[in-house]
Amino acid sequence: MTKQSHDVFPYWKYTCLWTTLFICGCVTVDSSAKLDESVRLTEARTGYEPEWHVPWDGDSPLWDGRSALELDTAVVLSLRNNRTLRGQLEMIGQANADLVQAGLLQNPTLNFMIMFPEGGGRSMLRSGGFPMQALSDLWLIPARKDAAGLELQKAILNVAQSAIDLAAEAKKKYARIQYFQRAVELIQANMRIVEQSTKIIQTQQSAGKAGQVDVNLSRIRQQRLQSELIQHQSEMAMAKRELLTLMGFAQANADWKVDPLDELKQEVDPAHDENELLALALEQRIDLLAAHWGVQAAQARINLMKRSVLDHVAIGFTFERGPAPRSSDVRVPGKVGNILANNALRSAAGMPLMSVPEIMPFSAQPNVIDFMSGPMLDMEIPIFDQNQAQIAKAIHEYNQNVAEFEALQQSVVENVRRTSVQQQQDYEQVELYRQSILPEVESNLKLARQSYTAGQVDLTVYLLVQEDLIKTRLEALTFTRDYLLSRAELERAVGGSMILKQIENIPPTESAPAQSDLETEVNHD
Repeated sequence: MTKQSHDVFPYWKYTCLWTTLFICGCVTVDSSAKLDESVRLTEARTGYEPEWHVPWDGDSPLWDGRSALELDTAVVLSLRNNRTLRGQLEMIGQANADLVQAGLLQNPTLNFMIMFPEGGGRSMLRSGGFPMQALSDLWLIPARKDAAGLELQKAILNVAQSAIDLAAEAKKKYARIQYFQRAVELIQANMRIVEQSTKIIQTQQSAGKAGQVDVNLSRIRQQRLQSELIQHQSEMAMAKRELLTLMGFAQANADWKVDPLDELKQEVDPAHDENELLALALEQRIDLLAAHWGVQAAQARINLMKRSVLDHVAIGFTFERGPAPRSSDVRVPGKVGNILANNALRSAAGMPLMSVPEIMPFSAQPNVIDFMSGPMLDMEIPIFDQNQAQIAKAIHEYNQNVAEFEALQQSVVENVRRTSVQQQQDYEQVELYRQSILPEVESNLKLARQSYTAGQVDLTVYLLVQEDLIKTRLEALTFTRDYLLSRAELERAVGGSMILKQIENIPPTESAPAQSDLETEVNHD
């Protein structure tokens, strides 16, 4: 082809071309909208709005670290300040960046080569007149975006699931602290009664009405209560430290209390119907939704691997200017050189000027310059590597995700049933103590008080009945704590809230495609 005119592409067309390329390159990577999806999902499942758009607080205005800590405050601070959870939030940004990257065209390539002739003259030029652009993006970008979009949705759900787990763990630790706080009070009350009993027995011993064995038994009982008190105080301190760590206040002291727990007035409800709980869990469990998206993402990667058989196809425009000898248009230095050479030759020969032939050592052959231009195609020929290994790997990854999804469903069913049984048992135990055992013990204490007033029983008997009442209330407190723990665990098992709230853009969990169906599709392709 001949040399092309510069008027082929007017200036305005170049301006439009480079403006388009500039706009395509100005892609922003902002994951705040995706983070909002996880925030809304967490709030719907837990009832608490995580404040993830603000930095975590070392000194939160919600709690000063000394006053009584409420349950809602503990959960809110855990969701906001927990460092592990805040670190997991970055997974959303990473997945969103992968999605943006998946939708970008490959950068065009521009090559330029210059070669210098040995004998001088104009150098040879070879270059792509326009940058080469990969055509494989046309069929790879949609598949890459599908896989990356599914992975982003999975990351959003995984963060929400971690938040639900964290909220449940904060509730459980809070319930343990409530139990230890109340148990310490009951043990201390019991110790005061035993101490009174010991003094009475010592007085009776002085009067010859009791022996040393009676005194020793009372002291041993008091020492055992002291040991139990030390154990409960230590476990309460450790539970407080664990909750402080969840809340992001590991450096704070543990000299604070929680809302008191009343073993007689704490609200308890029987467990819901097991089938209803199972249906709720299968519908709103976040980790099941995430596993479902993982299966879909694995299926999208199979499609991507199939399309990647031709992953290097590019088109461009090239031109080449061939080499040429030195120019025949002799410049001033060349003309001067020719004159000097002729004068030197004639002087050396001693001949007249007209008899010596003229020489032109600094002249060149005629200069011929040819330009060649045209389109260029650069592609890989898939003869040996047809990406069959990566396709097979993607199929195995898909099968693994299907198996993990089914295993998680089995685990969810087992966890809901087990926790439901445990909560029902705790509920029945609490009700048994409240309706039967504690009234009987309180009635017996009332009878012992009347008998002691009437002089029918000794004071030690009356104190023993009082001690038995405190022990019984401690047992009722233990079952109340177990009920609170099982309730928090059951909320986590069903996916957060006992009342299902639909979330926009979050489809319900569906069964994953069967292995056989996918294998048939792959073999057919």
